Amino acid sequence: MIKAIVFDVDDTLYDQEPSFKVAFKQTFSNDIDGHLMAKIFTNYIHQEQLVIAKSNLDQQLQLSKSEINFHCLHHSFKLFSLDGLTQQKAADFWQSYHQLSQNIQLFNGLATVFNHLSEKFKLGIITNGTTKNQLSKIMRLKLHHWFSRENIITSEDANVQKPDPKIFTLMNRKLNLRGSEMIYVGSSYFNDVIPAKKAGWQTVWYNNHNAAIADPEIIPDQTVNNSSQLQELLLELAAEV
Repeated sequence: MIKAIVFDVDDTLYDQEPSFKVAFKQTFSNDIDGHLMAKIFTNYIHQEQLVIAKSNLDQQLQLSKSEINFHCLHHSFKLFSLDGLTQQKAADFWQSYHQLSQNIQLFNGLATVFNHLSEKFKLGIITNGTTKNQLSKIMRLKLHHWFSRENIITSEDANVQKPDPKIFTLMNRKLNLRGSEMIYVGSSYFNDVIPAKKAGWQTVWYNNHNAAIADPEIIPDQTVNNSSQLQELLLELAAEV
């Protein structure tokens, strides 16, 4: 029986695309149409998830955020035959994107969902990043109304990062629950689904970028493609308890 639902934060509980779109157009070009911009954003996120997962697993491949950003931009510019990428413009984009991302808002409807879930389940958060940065996001999203600080684990807290399954077993101990009693909701197949499954958890993959399953032996228990589908699924889980 599921007793706890634990969430990723970035790109799962709020939308990163509007900030990305504004920063990209400000830095590189205003002439890119919405369809192509959506493809660029999706590819950037795919590359980011893949590179971060590899970097976190390989101590010899530790990359800075600026290096990851340049790789993701370079891959996107090459894939879509775009011009104008330089190291300086990549740095300018990252600064603008980071600043715009301070104005994040919880997906519409999630507050109501969390009200229902908090009556039925223990709620938690596992998120990569520094404690200062991630707690700042959590406060801006007003998640402190439903998630207590003791049930929030950042990779800095744990001294281990997703996709290492150890960060999930740490949450097991915090909540005093077995993996089979936990569900993790996250947007990255590599950083969220794989390690949570390895830790014995059930998983909900918030696959809003329509990524492919890279390993046929590791299948998420549920897959949703947008926030409305995720909210519907979570309310169904609450109704079953």
